[in-house]
Amino acid sequence: MGTEQLLVALGAAAALWAAVFATRADFATRRAKADAQRRWDESIRPLPHFTFTSAPAVGQPIEVDVENLGGTLAAGAVILQHGDDLFAGELTLPEKAPARRIVLAPVLKAWQRTNQPRCLLLAGRDISGRTWDCLDGMKVIKDPRRWVAGQLRELRLQGVVDFPSLTGGKS
Repeated sequence: MGTEQLLVALGAAAALWAAVFATRADFATRRAKADAQRRWDESIRPLPHFTFTSAPAVGQPIEVDVENLGGTLAAGAVILQHGDDLFAGELTLPEKAPARRIVLAPVLKAWQRTNQPRCLLLAGRDISGRTWDCLDGMKVIKDPRRWVAGQLRELRLQGVVDFPSLTGGKS
């Protein structure tokens, strides 16, 4: 092997070594950007948190405290069950809002009684227009109108409640 061949081989090895490190640096940069974007997305997601204050009288609205732990909630839909009754309403909350009391109207008798109050549907739309399923790990809802219709069908509340601020439909 001559000197020229040795120099060419060393040059090729150096170029390969540089390409490996450049690729690793590119992957690290992309990962850092993706992590930053994920943290940004998590900070702007609306994340309502409900606290049941007291049991309502039969046929009366329920009062709950709701606070927003995430970004601005431009529109939201909530269906709660307490005992034999289902309650529903729409809500909007500023970013990271402290707890405030809201009143949800009763909409229907439940098909099955629960001993503990629970949230059956909770969805929110942020100011960027993305809609989130707050009960299913903050998954993005691609078609809010279709998703809400499916949820209401599953809860047997189709035609009973409507959430036009969330779905963009008419009330």
